[in-house]
Amino acid sequence: MANELKYEWSLALRAEHWVRVIAIAALVFTGFYIHWPFISGSAESAVMSWMKFFHSVAAYALVLGLVVRVYLAFNSAFDRDWKDFSITKNLKDLPDMLAYYLFVNDTHKDYRKYNPLQAFAYLLIAVLIIFTTFTGAALYKGNAFGFINAQESFRWVNAMLGGESYTRIWHFLSMWVFIIFLGAHMYMGLIWSVVHKDKTFSSIFTGYKLKKKF
Repeated sequence: MANELKYEWSLALRAEHWVRVIAIAALVFTGFYIHWPFISGSAESAVMSWMKFFHSVAAYALVLGLVVRVYLAFNSAFDRDWKDFSITKNLKDLPDMLAYYLFVNDTHKDYRKYNPLQAFAYLLIAVLIIFTTFTGAALYKGNAFGFINAQESFRWVNAMLGGESYTRIWHFLSMWVFIIFLGAHMYMGLIWSVVHKDKTFSSIFTGYKLKKKF
């Protein structure tokens, strides 16, 4: 069967993707600065205040992006793809994809949109966004959304993790999971595009991906 150029990512999906990319990049940069002020000033400087402000804005954008993505998964007029994230279905197909990546098999099944490893990775990131939001809120000294006392409302997070110091460590470690995921995500997109020539990497800009039959 001939290869087919398919419109895989709608404008809404691509916009939501890039909002999350920019938000994560901003969170990592400002998070590093808050942890280690490497530009100038101190914990009380105007630079630090701005970094904390942009860190909060990026956090709101990341959460909003996740909310929009979940909404699109169930209600998109373009593609309601929530079934692609079925845990039972992906567990069943996981050996097929692992055998392909471990060079046991030369081919794998033709998956609709995400292969099982992709689906599990994206679910993990969704859970990680929620976890990082909770730990970040527990560390925040102000009012979330302008009226929710973050420290009081999320005190249970500190209690569950063993105290604010441990919450800070978990929040910091979750950032590294984001960094590792982004690196692996970009690497896989590039490799898949080069090896299989299916326009995976460029598809997140254009929306079009070449569907190849294995």
